Amino acid sequence: MSDYSAVGGVESFEWNRRDAARYAAAMENIDEVIACYIRLRNRAVSAGNTAEAERLQAEQSACIAEQQRLRADDPAAVDRVLHEYPALIAWLRERIG
Repeated sequence: MSDYSAVGGVESFEWNRRDAARYAAAMENIDEVIACYIRLRNRAVSAGNTAEAERLQAEQSACIAEQQRLRADDPAAVDRVLHEYPALIAWLRERIG
């Protein structure tokens, strides 16, 4: 039996429901942060604050890149997102008002 799946030669990875739920929660946390950055960036654009809009766009892009790199078979990265992102979400929501 091969160490790779039949889909695109991707290495197989066995996980349980808990792992799946944690990965999904991490992805949702990143989605929420991205959405917050979009709202804040749109507000900055509306206010004519180009520098702030660009800074927020950079933060949003970093989150998108992190989301694209996040792998279900990297529990340390999933744990880090689940640990760090709730505080970031709270802080961003506070800024949104």
